[in-house]
Amino acid sequence: MTDSLNPEIRITQDGDEIPLEEVSKNEENFLSAKVDSDNGDILLDFSSRIAMYDFARSLLHEAIYGISGQKEFYPLGFEGKVLVVDGVRLSLESSRIFISYPDKDLPIAK
Repeated sequence: MTDSLNPEIRITQDGDEIPLEEVSKNEENFLSAKVDSDNGDILLDFSSRIAMYDFARSLLHEAIYGISGQKEFYPLGFEGKVLVVDGVRLSLESSRIFISYPDKDLPIAK
């Protein structure tokens, strides 16, 4: 499976390349996000490398083109199927994932 993951990642503004067709069609590619209430640890448990790849590409898309300062990933099921939302399929038992970032660019250190 990992042979099909292209190390040269292209992210367009419309994001049509996310998710990969394999992730869309195969429900075996998912992320399960859990919070350990005892110690606060967060576990991102990917069922496959391709699921992790698309999650990373979704984050990269947000880093490049996002304007709101926040992003939410959440589990969504419909008619017995777990759906892909913003390039990520979260298992129904997953915690939601909230990403917060500055909504304005900071100058890049040289």
